[in-house]
Amino acid sequence: MRGQDQIPCRRDPRTTTRQRAGIALLVVLIALAIVSTIGMLLLRMSLMHHRQAQREMFVAQTRWLAESAFDQAGQRLKVDAKSEGFTWLIPAKELDGQHAANVVVEIRPVKDAPQRREVTVVADFPVNLPHRSRTRRVRQIDL
Repeated sequence: MRGQDQIPCRRDPRTTTRQRAGIALLVVLIALAIVSTIGMLLLRMSLMHHRQAQREMFVAQTRWLAESAFDQAGQRLKVDAKSEGFTWLIPAKELDGQHAANVVVEIRPVKDAPQRREVTVVADFPVNLPHRSRTRRVRQIDL
């Protein structure tokens, strides 16, 4: 006696092919999503490294500008011992071609040392960006 449970079930070959194609498409989409995510992470890391390098360059530039301002202050004090300071505006074309700088130098006499001056330098680079670097240095210079 044969029951309904024993009827062999035949699969349509077209359905099996469609299922395989669907699974393959799903695997390809998942692989594409993974590769895209990795690519986006690499791009983000690259941008972060670029910004960090730019910040380090800005810091180095402000340090160099501060050192140059001390040299200029020394030269000015040789000419005029009563100088109280100056502002040095450096146009972009003299630096990196894109960013200008501003350096403020204050010169004050030192108490109990008439031949010595305290020089305070504040260098900002670049002045045209909200995230600029600022270096502040104080030194004493003998006349």
